[in-house]
Amino acid sequence: MINIGLISLGCSKNTVDSEAILALFKKDEFKIVNKLDECDCIIINTCGFILDAKQEAIETILEALKYEKAKIVVCGCLVERYLDELKEEIPEVSLWIPFKDYPRFASLVSSLFNIENSSDFDIFNRVLSTKPYTAFLKISEGCSNFCGFCAIPYIRGRFHSFDFNSLIDEAKELAKSGVKELVVVSQDTGRYGTDFKDKNINLLTLLKELVKIDGIEFIRLLYLYPEEVSDELIEFINNEPKMTHYFDIPIQHVSNKILKLMNRRDTKESIENLFNRIKEKVKDPIFRTTIIVGYPYETEEDIEELKNFIDKYHFNHLGVFTYSKEEGTYGAKLDNQVDEEVKVERKEEIMQHQASISYIENKKMIGKTFKAIITDKINNIEYNVRCGYNAPDEIDGNIILKTEKAHNEGDILNIRITHAFVYDLFAEEI
Repeated sequence: MINIGLISLGCSKNTVDSEAILALFKKDEFKIVNKLDECDCIIINTCGFILDAKQEAIETILEALKYEKAKIVVCGCLVERYLDELKEEIPEVSLWIPFKDYPRFASLVSSLFNIENSSDFDIFNRVLSTKPYTAFLKISEGCSNFCGFCAIPYIRGRFHSFDFNSLIDEAKELAKSGVKELVVVSQDTGRYGTDFKDKNINLLTLLKELVKIDGIEFIRLLYLYPEEVSDELIEFINNEPKMTHYFDIPIQHVSNKILKLMNRRDTKESIENLFNRIKEKVKDPIFRTTIIVGYPYETEEDIEELKNFIDKYHFNHLGVFTYSKEEGTYGAKLDNQVDEEVKVERKEEIMQHQASISYIENKKMIGKTFKAIITDKINNIEYNVRCGYNAPDEIDGNIILKTEKAHNEGDILNIRITHAFVYDLFAEEI
């Protein structure tokens, strides 16, 4: 019996890939384990999106190599991007697997142990690594936006949607297995279906089928490109009970100068128009976004413009990244690169600015009611819960429920927010 362990780094899209990798080793000869010191083989699915992610991946590989009895297999974005350099710099790794070799993933790993395994890598055949009541549904791969800061199109390739019927079938199987919370993810979620010949298939038609599935209680969308959020989608989210009123819309910046240099299709005016439309059409929307500071040619005036925008729209959740100069991207070729110290200072400035807004918005939550799901038991009277306010990716704040009633993970109940802090909320059961 070969013990297989897997470390998944990066985003939720990578998590889905990792789950498909685990499914390759459901054979009698293999056992999936959680403790690295028990592993005969450690698979590391890496992220290579920005500098911090690359550093984390390298550190993880070096740590795994300390388990001398285990063969180390590395795959994912970092491998796709730096295969030759990695082979030269870390020869102790047993096997590097770029994306082109994923069809042979099972046989390549199994051959390390002289075992035959012809299992095919299939994104719709997964071993869930999430809690049994929640799952990600990855609806496409790649990206065709070519934003000036982003290497994803060079790593993952051009955008392509996954088969409509296969996604519906997968969601039904997830529901049968006990999944109640479905999180729809993609590099460019709003673009789903635009590459199909049948122009009647799009994100909205997919969602209309997903909400019909018995057992699914919550559906959440992540990674919506602003330009692709239509009025029809906004109204559907507002009117459909299973859709959380959660809008994860990474805007990256609001300075028209910087947006143009980033090769974004939006303008400050179009972004403002979008958030105004959502506020008009949706009851109690939750806004999440990400910002990049320190992009070439960014000035203090651009930062002030960002702060004024944040003041105006009061995001419930806001993340800030410092610009990472990624080789091959348009941004890396620009002059006027911002010093690293200045980037960090600007990030801290925005985050401090957002902290006070988060507290203001959280206090507005007091008294509001949500349908929620129990995610974790803290003690006999306290539980972590999730609802339309927070996503299952450890980025948003926590909601702590105090109740005298006993509950299990995955139980669904109604809550009322009672107390608010800068990032976390407290709730009672109703």
